[in-house]
Amino acid sequence: MAEVLAPMKIGVLGPGAVGGLLAALLCRSGNQVCCFGRELAVESIQRRGIRVQSAVFGAFDAHPMASMSASSPVDVVFIAVKASALEVALGSISAAIGDETAIVPLLNGIGHRERIRDVLGLRVVVGTIGAVEVTLGDNRDVLHRSSMIPHMELASDGDVSPDVVSAIASTVRRAGLSVTIGANENEVIWKKLVRLSAIATLTTYMQSPVGAVRTNQQSRDMLAAVVGELSQVAQSQGVRLFESDVMHQIDGLPETLTTSMQRDVGAGRPSEIESILGEPLRLGQSLGLPVPAMERCYSFIKARVSA
Repeated sequence: MAEVLAPMKIGVLGPGAVGGLLAALLCRSGNQVCCFGRELAVESIQRRGIRVQSAVFGAFDAHPMASMSASSPVDVVFIAVKASALEVALGSISAAIGDETAIVPLLNGIGHRERIRDVLGLRVVVGTIGAVEVTLGDNRDVLHRSSMIPHMELASDGDVSPDVVSAIASTVRRAGLSVTIGANENEVIWKKLVRLSAIATLTTYMQSPVGAVRTNQQSRDMLAAVVGELSQVAQSQGVRLFESDVMHQIDGLPETLTTSMQRDVGAGRPSEIESILGEPLRLGQSLGLPVPAMERCYSFIKARVSA
C-alpha cells in the first residue's frame, strides 16, 4: 500500500446504512471506491449510485463502483456488515486482499477480529465508528439523522505499520469524519463497546429510545448496573474505564436516539445481540465475574427474539 494521502483504492464490504454513508463520503472526496454486497444493494448502486440525505453532510449523490465480489486488490477494505453476516461475506472479498491491503473491520462487539485474521490474514486495523445514527430509507437512500460528525477510531497492534494507519486516518478525515488513533486494539474496541452494549441492551430491553431509558429510574438503575459489569470485563482485558464517565457520555446522547439492535429485535430481524451482549457476557462468566444485570437482560431479549 502506497503511503500517500490520496486517492486510495478502497473497498467497502456491506454498503448498507453505515457502509453506504462511508462509501459515499470516501467516493465524494476523490477516492476510487468499490462496494461489495448482495445482489439487491449492488444493483441499486450500479443503477442510481448512493443517495445521501444528511444533517451534517447535506444531500448528495455518489457513484462508487459495485460488485458482488472483488476481482483485484485494493489499498484498504472497510468491513461494515453485521456480525451475523460476516462469515459468508468474507469469502466475497478474498481477491481484494493483496500483500499490502489493510483490513478495517467496523463491526460492533467482540470476536470478529480473530475470525477476520483467520480468513484474510494479519492485515487488520481495528476500527470503530460512532456518533452516527443512520438508516436506509426508500430506494436504499442513506438517511443520516444525527447532527454530530461521525467519529472513527483506529488502532493496530502490529499487523500494519503506524504510517499506514495514519494514511487511512488522513483519508477518512478528508472525507469529512473525525478520526483518532488509539493506543491499542483492545482500548479502541472496549471504549466503544461498554457504552454501545449498555445503550443497545437497555433500549432493546425497554423497546424505548435512550431518553426514556435514562429518565425511568428502574431502567436507569439497570443501565448503570450493565455499565458497571461491562467495565469490569473491560478491565480484565487491560482497559480501565470509569463508570461515571460512561454514564456521562450516555447522558449526553440525544433523547430520541434508538439503536440498530433495538430496531432489529423490534422488527424481528437478525440482530447483533451475540456480538454486542452475548460475547461480553460469556467472557465475564468465563472469568468468574458477577454479571447478573447482563444475564437478566440477555435472557429477556433472547426470549423476545425466540417468541
